Amino acid sequence: MGIDIKDTIAIGDNFNDLAMIKAAGLGAGVANVDPDVAKDCDYVAESDCDQGGVAEIIEKFALQ
Repeated sequence: MGIDIKDTIAIGDNFNDLAMIKAAGLGAGVANVDPDVAKDCDYVAESDCDQGGVAEIIEKFALQ
């Protein structure tokens, strides 16, 4: 699609998401992200995956 990796956001909460969190331009975790994964996140949401954490990150970084 011609989108540079630095212009992407990856959102996750566990070790299976770690590679994409590290690769993306912005690696984000929801509030319930595993603490060892959170160390590699650029941002951790205040909300968890059940309470709108993904929406929080999209609103903060993609819709501003």
